[in-house]
Amino acid sequence: MNIAILGATSHIAKGLLYRLLKRGNDHLYLFARSTETNRQFLEILGTSEKDAYTVCKDYSAFPSFPYDLIINCIGVETRNRHNCDFTRYFSVTEEFDNLSIDYLKSRNTDALYISFSSGAVYGRGFTTPVEDGTVNRLEINHIVQEDYYGIVRINAEAKHRAHTDLKIVDLRIFSYFSRFINLNDGYFITDVLQAIMNGTVLVTDDTNMVRDYLHPDDLLSMIICCVNAGRLNGAFDVSSSRPTSKQEILDYFALEYGLQYEKRHALETSPATGIKANYYSTNNNASKIGYKPLFSSMDTLKGESGHILSPEQSV
Repeated sequence: MNIAILGATSHIAKGLLYRLLKRGNDHLYLFARSTETNRQFLEILGTSEKDAYTVCKDYSAFPSFPYDLIINCIGVETRNRHNCDFTRYFSVTEEFDNLSIDYLKSRNTDALYISFSSGAVYGRGFTTPVEDGTVNRLEINHIVQEDYYGIVRINAEAKHRAHTDLKIVDLRIFSYFSRFINLNDGYFITDVLQAIMNGTVLVTDDTNMVRDYLHPDDLLSMIICCVNAGRLNGAFDVSSSRPTSKQEILDYFALEYGLQYEKRHALETSPATGIKANYYSTNNNASKIGYKPLFSSMDTLKGESGHILSPEQSV
């Protein structure tokens, strides 16, 4: 296939790029704001198959090439950072979503557009895992910052469903982890890895949480299922074979890598998309198009973290 990857330097895109290049039978058109960062990553991978990819100078060239598949990996900062411009949730998502849809409408109505959505589409209430009948309960007269990203994803998904004549799929990812993660991202798992690498004590709150870490191989498998499904317009929750808990993660890394940690009561942590005790889905609608995950969340963490914590392992 001819595959366009938007946001090719993002965490999720790097895992896909690594695996698609190993497949060896696709041509990848790589779009990112920094071509230099793109090329540096390709050098890290050690790829010499120049005919397997095209590093595109900027997004103005996007309409110029022929694609069978467009994968939109462009993300917007959703962690709790100071001076965050929340308007970018809306403007950035809309800009590149429209770029992709316009391509389908004007260049190739048979191309498949895959947009990465998020579990945030279900809202902020994750006291229990989501299921097929889960409702996003927005207080319309009291919308807060934690609602913004979920609203962005709802808007994008609704727009995609309205284009009934186009092949558009939203893949809702709850958590994702690979060896290419930025260790300064400030997630729980990156804090765990930083503590191990720096020999420091991880300080975390005493509340448990459950997460679903999707393996990069399973994500690619899901994409292939979408490609093989023919004319498809829909949204799917993409899960690992089994989620994992904070305590299970702590126990593993303490035993395997000597992680030291300390639990404190009710630390002041409030993610930008809300606190999520059970951030995973039991909605197995992806199985309808043949998706069956091979890896559990702990499989993902064990395998991919090994490449980070054991330098002798190859990329």
